[in-house]
Amino acid sequence: MSEPPAASLDAPLDPPGPLRALLEIYDEGFTCDTWGGVETALWHLAEGLREHGVEAEFYRSTEGADLGALAERVGRERVDAVFPLVESPLFAGGASPAATGEDRPEVRELRRRVVRIWHDVSRLSPGLATPPPCPVHTPGAAGPSGGVCTAAGVFPDGPAREVFLRDLPWTRCFGSRTYIPWAVDHLPPADLRDPFGPVLLQLGKTSVDQARVCLERLTGAGLPVRVVFATWSKEGRAARELVAPYAASGAVEVLDSYDIRTEWKRVYAGARLFVLPSVFHETFNFAAAEALQLGLPVATLGDCGALADFASLRAETVTELMDAVVARGESVRPARRPWTGWREVAHRYATLIAAPRRAPALGV
Repeated sequence: MSEPPAASLDAPLDPPGPLRALLEIYDEGFTCDTWGGVETALWHLAEGLREHGVEAEFYRSTEGADLGALAERVGRERVDAVFPLVESPLFAGGASPAATGEDRPEVRELRRRVVRIWHDVSRLSPGLATPPPCPVHTPGAAGPSGGVCTAAGVFPDGPAREVFLRDLPWTRCFGSRTYIPWAVDHLPPADLRDPFGPVLLQLGKTSVDQARVCLERLTGAGLPVRVVFATWSKEGRAARELVAPYAASGAVEVLDSYDIRTEWKRVYAGARLFVLPSVFHETFNFAAAEALQLGLPVATLGDCGALADFASLRAETVTELMDAVVARGESVRPARRPWTGWREVAHRYATLIAAPRRAPALGV
């Protein structure tokens, strides 16, 4: 898919003057040992916005739970855009004011300033699988909804502005949509691969039974294995218990936690490839993109959204994927590195934040 043309990175925002943005972060902030893709993205987005003249600040999830208090802050500080986390009630969309008690003018104004970044599909697909085709917005789709938009429950007609990481069928339910990718140039491009080094295996995005297949097949073939976890998921927590006896026996190396900002060599250096069996619909995957940035091929399952685009090895089942890793993991080459940088990403967001000033008819 070709990217839309980007505005010049040196083009001034119009009209001039300070723009303000608030970005929601988890209560743990940026000091936790489970720093992941969301934290990486928000940190670098905020840093980039500041370089483009946007006054970007963070607020914690507990601070955003009271929409009235958040709305008062937005009005008092003349905030132009608010970026809630996907889990936030603010991200859920504006229901009928009579039904929610949100009929106060300041809360309505808050919702007009919301920018929803769809970095996962949990609001559309509780199991995190690919959202089904929409019978309203997908030409020729024969979905099960009987003519009801599959995104109707998240208020795709606004007033929020919508950001998606790439153009996919399920994004077309949203009229006010923009496509802005993520970036990975927070890590320097390098070639850290050792084709005879350990298999770097991330667990936590597939079942425990499938995780067991991965471990048994790789260790049974005599391959060295380095394990990391998707720490946020219940599958990741269960995988930790599964891996413990393998680690105790020395069969695998476990990196239970790390700070990707400073310990990326500890995670990726010397590995032969990065293996991520995921049954989720990935809108982006930082670990896979970072692996490519550092010269490692990626292996994953076939139906996993954007993650599959990073892969050199793909298979329909975990068993087939492990067979391919054992047979060909030494010889595969990495796919092309992601090309978009954080400076360009931040400029696109700064332009999006400024856009309502140029178009007051949007209601902001």
